[in-house]
Amino acid sequence: MISDDAIRARLGEQASSDREVQLMRDLLQEHAAGQSPDALSEEEWLRLVGLMEARKLQGDPNMK
Repeated sequence: MISDDAIRARLGEQASSDREVQLMRDLLQEHAAGQSPDALSEEEWLRLVGLMEARKLQGDPNMK
């Protein structure tokens, strides 16, 4: 299992909510075969961040 700390470190500790960490963990499982955030290229990471933001807004349109 990917640790919350690894996800928070790559997202940025101040900018990552528990919901964002959970969404990113799900995306890493779905799209990156469960790789650690540090194992991803910047391009792949940014793609997943975009997907995370889209899912976050789908779940709660008022969340930004």
